[in-house]
Amino acid sequence: MKNFYLPTKLRPELKKVWGKPIFGEKNEVAARYQKIIKEKEFKKIITVGDYCSFTLFSDVKIFDGKVKRKRFKGVLPFSLSCPNPSGTIQADVWPIIKKAINSNENIFVEGEEDLLVIPAVLLSENNTAVVYGFPGKGICLINVSVEIKESFKKLLDKFKTE
Repeated sequence: MKNFYLPTKLRPELKKVWGKPIFGEKNEVAARYQKIIKEKEFKKIITVGDYCSFTLFSDVKIFDGKVKRKRFKGVLPFSLSCPNPSGTIQADVWPIIKKAINSNENIFVEGEEDLLVIPAVLLSENNTAVVYGFPGKGICLINVSVEIKESFKKLLDKFKTE
C-alpha cells in the first residue's frame, strides 16, 4: 500500500455529501440516525470523527480528539492508534482500520481522521454503515455497496501517491 496525498483541486469533491445526509438540529439528527440503523440492520457501523464517535452508536469509532480542529474534551476508549497527518491517507492506516473492522476496536488517530472515511468504506463489507460528520449541518451515512466502493476507488486514483 502507498501513502495518498489529497491534491488541492480535489478538496471541493470531498466536501460534497457522500451517502445519505441526515441534517438538522443535534437531537433530530440523533433520532433519525437511530431510526435508520434500526430499520436497515447494518452488518456493522463505523463512525469517523469525534462528534459522530462520541454521540452516535457504532461498532468501530475512528477519531482524533478534535472537532473543527479544536481539542475535544475527553477521549473515548481505544485499543488501536495510528499517525495520519492532515490531507493524507498513510499506508500504515489500512491494516489498522482492517483490524479494527474485523475485531470491533476503536482507533485514535494522531493527526487527522477526515480522509479515513475512504479506507473505512473500501475495507468494509457491503451493507456496512460508515458515518461521518458534515460540519454545521449534521451527518452523512454511507451504506457500503459495490457502487460506492467503485466511486471511492476512482476518487482515490486522483490522489497523489508515494
